[in-house]
Amino acid sequence: MARASPILVLLVDDDSSIRTLLSIRLAGAGYETLQAKDGLYALGILRNTLPKVIISDLQNPRMSGFEFIGIVRRRLPTIPVIAISGSIPGEFPAGSEPDRYFEKGSELFSKLLRAIDELAGRTPDEIRLPQVISVPVRTVPGFDGCITLTCTDCLRTFAGPNRLDTEAAAGTAVCTHCNANVPFQIESSAVE
Repeated sequence: MARASPILVLLVDDDSSIRTLLSIRLAGAGYETLQAKDGLYALGILRNTLPKVIISDLQNPRMSGFEFIGIVRRRLPTIPVIAISGSIPGEFPAGSEPDRYFEKGSELFSKLLRAIDELAGRTPDEIRLPQVISVPVRTVPGFDGCITLTCTDCLRTFAGPNRLDTEAAAGTAVCTHCNANVPFQIESSAVE
C-alpha cells in the first residue's frame, strides 16, 4: 500500500520493541513515524511537529495514555488518536475517548492500517500548532514562600522557585514533568 507522500504517525508506548516493530511495519506500508516512550515525551514532540494520527498505549509510566489523550483532545482536537492496550477498558474517562481502540494481538496491525487510512483522510492537511500561552500563570506564594504552578502543556502542577522578594514577582519556571517553560506572575497583593 504505497502512498505519494507519507503520512506522519506518532507512536506512544513505553515498550521500545512494540514501537520499533510498529515503526518498521508502518514504514513498509508507506507511513513515516515518530516515537515517544510516554505521554510526557510525546508532548515535547507535539510542541514542534504535528502528526496526522497518534497511536498511544494506555498503560505508560509518568503519564497514562488516558491522561495523554485527554491533553491531546484539549490542545489538538483535530488530530485523531488510536488507543492500544493489552486490555481495553469498558469505558474511557470523559474527555479522553480515542477515535479508535484496539487490543494488542496478532490482528492489531491490519486493524491499525485501516484505521490510520480512514482517520488520516479526515485530518486537515494544515494543522496549526496551538497558540503559545503568552499570558503568565498567576500565582501566590505558599506559607513556605514557594509557588505552585500549573503547566500550560501537560496541565500538571509543580512547585516553582521560592520567590519572596518583590524584585522577582515575575519569571519563567521549567515544568518538572515535561520541561515546558511556564511564565508566571506573582499576585502583587501577596508579595507586599
